[in-house]
Amino acid sequence: MVGAGRKSEKTVHHHFDPTDETVTLETVLSMIEQLRKKHPDREIFFDGDEYSICSRPRHTKHGTHSRA
Repeated sequence: MVGAGRKSEKTVHHHFDPTDETVTLETVLSMIEQLRKKHPDREIFFDGDEYSICSRPRHTKHGTHSRA
């Protein structure tokens, strides 16, 4: 289900079958690392409710970076 606002920016990259006992934490973390390298402009995370690896655009906070 797609919500309004920023929630609609979430992308599902891979959905796991919750009954698949062959999926290991190492597998999930490896996929997350690969996606982080491929999409450095996105925040990659595991969504436990959807049993999926997802991402959303990174948003920088204004005024937190100083330039020297």
